[in-house]
Amino acid sequence: SFPTRRSSDLKKCKDFSTQQQAQKWYEERKRSGQTGWKNLDRDGDGKACDCLPGGNGKNCPTKKK
Repeated sequence: SFPTRRSSDLKKCKDFSTQQQAQKWYEERKRSGQTGWKNLDRDGDGKACDCLPGGNGKNCPTKKK
């Protein structure tokens, strides 16, 4: 049987309070070879969730109006 995909496997930036929390999760997932981390680093610069408090605020997704 195949393991079912848990919702905890996919995180979005809004699931974290700070950039540091997101970065820690991102690095742990990436290092362990798991999936789900790429969507936290949309611009591919190695920094997760740049727009959360503590991030650099660059390349933020534009809010839909």
